[in-house]
Amino acid sequence: MGCTRTHSQRTITRHGAAVWLVFLIVISCAATACKIRDESDEHGAVAAVLVGPEGGIVEVTDSASGILGARVYIPAGALDREQSISISRKDLPAALPAGYRTGGKCIDFRPEGIRFSQPVLLYLPYDDTNNDGIIDGRAVREGDLFVLYYNSLNSRWEEMPLYGVDTGNNLAAVESMHFSTYLAAVDTADARTIDSGFTGTNTGPFFEPGECYLGNDSFCHYSHMTVLRRKSGLTAIVDRNLTYVNSGIVAAISEDGSSAAFDAASAFAKVLASGDATQWVWEGEFVREHTFLMDYEVRQDDTISSQEPGDTGPGDGAGGIFCRVEAVDMNMVKITWEIDVFEQIIYQTTAQGSGHCLAIRFRATHR
Repeated sequence: MGCTRTHSQRTITRHGAAVWLVFLIVISCAATACKIRDESDEHGAVAAVLVGPEGGIVEVTDSASGILGARVYIPAGALDREQSISISRKDLPAALPAGYRTGGKCIDFRPEGIRFSQPVLLYLPYDDTNNDGIIDGRAVREGDLFVLYYNSLNSRWEEMPLYGVDTGNNLAAVESMHFSTYLAAVDTADARTIDSGFTGTNTGPFFEPGECYLGNDSFCHYSHMTVLRRKSGLTAIVDRNLTYVNSGIVAAISEDGSSAAFDAASAFAKVLASGDATQWVWEGEFVREHTFLMDYEVRQDDTISSQEPGDTGPGDGAGGIFCRVEAVDMNMVKITWEIDVFEQIIYQTTAQGSGHCLAIRFRATHR
């Protein structure tokens, strides 16, 4: 059974017959008929390897590749002769349909256009770094994840029926008779926003200048980002309140530890209804009583925000720490600070509040 969702650009049919997998799908094969290929090039992609009629597995094993775990299982008899098979990360070949977002990296299986005598299994990593069951920065549960492939003949994205989900290793699996560019994706219609003060409509709602992104009262409420270290590592959570649990939306921390970004269009119903996070003016500040860092102390909240790095005054906090909130595109909002949280948040934070933590409150009003 499936359902059809209509978007402004095209209609994509959603398939609901997914098989949930506790462990990775077990592949049974004789030792002589199943060969593991894990050679990778300097970019982390699997270098082209030969797979013949006996079948085999081609897998990305380089953790630095960004697509660790991407693989294809080719059963015996799917090929009638040896073929050079490769897997690599790729930029989106075309924009996604309206309302759709990436749930993982775009992956290219080659050679494109190859046809198999029987289905092969493709495994696509999706983004859930803390394994909380929510796609990072999307506010969409992994149960609502699906897979798209790019049909180069029609120059459009099309959906593949989901074969299964390995929640332990964050892999979505599909059966396919051909290679192409594949993507684990989500639909913003499936987002479970953290606010409930506004119900979106399909008639293009109008927002007054200065209207708050939350609720309908005269006071513009804050949301919060809590950056802390758990047993599983450093994490950034967006929620209505400061939180020590995985109840909110996971934000993606930058590689240099100076910022974190989340999908505001999925997090807040009004931003989603407006269709553009840049239509909103974002502002933020540190929560002094909940920010504890190794070398920095936040002294006051009323002047801590600054527009550019290094613009803070001596009263803003030790070492020039600052907070800036901005919409970087139609969906993503980034919160930036002038420290490396990987070096500053070194102790695990507990529910009792001990350890190091960075707490920021933010809000937005319509332009």
